[in-house]
Amino acid sequence: MALIPLKIPPGVYRNGTEYQSAGRWFDANLVRWFENTLRPIGGWRKKTETQMSGSCRGLLSWRDNSGTTWAAFGTNSKLYAMNGSTFVLKEITPTGFSVGIADSTSITGYGYNTYGTFAYGIQRPASDSLSPATTWSLDTWGEYLVGCSNYDGKLYEWQLGFTTPTLAAVITNAPTGCAAVLSTAERFLFALGASINPRLVKWSDQENNTVWTASATNQAGDFELNTSGSLKCGKRVRGINLLFTDVDVHTATYVGLPYVYAFERAGSGCGVIPRSLWLPSTLPPCG
Repeated sequence: MALIPLKIPPGVYRNGTEYQSAGRWFDANLVRWFENTLRPIGGWRKKTETQMSGSCRGLLSWRDNSGTTWAAFGTNSKLYAMNGSTFVLKEITPTGFSVGIADSTSITGYGYNTYGTFAYGIQRPASDSLSPATTWSLDTWGEYLVGCSNYDGKLYEWQLGFTTPTLAAVITNAPTGCAAVLSTAERFLFALGASINPRLVKWSDQENNTVWTASATNQAGDFELNTSGSLKCGKRVRGINLLFTDVDVHTATYVGLPYVYAFERAGSGCGVIPRSLWLPSTLPPCG
């Protein structure tokens, strides 16, 4: 019997029903496409028997100045680091860290909570709002780890080290009430959504993340974006830094003194998906 080739286009098509996706892949699990062919994803390898506490929604891997690999994991309740040579998982949760929310909760107005949660006559929360889950923003300051939990709002730094019980610590003079952190290629530290202002960007002095008050002798500063959105995260790319809100994206370009950074909206209607709004019943818990 002759073999008849099946020419199925690569990728999963789920924009309609199974009937509408005839001749296309409608569902898949643990596979990828390489050179237009379906291939299995490689197996998983357990690196540690130690279990993390909380829901992990932040992960970063990097190398220190000696070439040693590290990985950091942020959950709603803890911060962890792992050495790539020994695979020892160490808790580095900062002292005074505010434990966040494990899962996003839909607030549906009257009757959404248990009986007696609110006092009689007190207005319930809006029916279309959500109690957001906690996410972490992680980056590097040189070889050190920096991070921010959007629930806790503080900027932390961890200066490596497994031989002593070294924990991450609050960065001196850094703003609070922040949504995310970004380390730029020019060696500034950005605090996004700083001081409980969802549009405010604050940055430290160049090469010094403990100086945040602008003066004639440093390059620290701040800028409030012209947007209706709320800052969620940032990403450094070649030549510029991208700042994402939930409705648009802005660029931050280093121009030197006196303005230090120039900000410009790069696009609208292209905001990052708010990971903090993920519901456990609909989307995966890992950021």
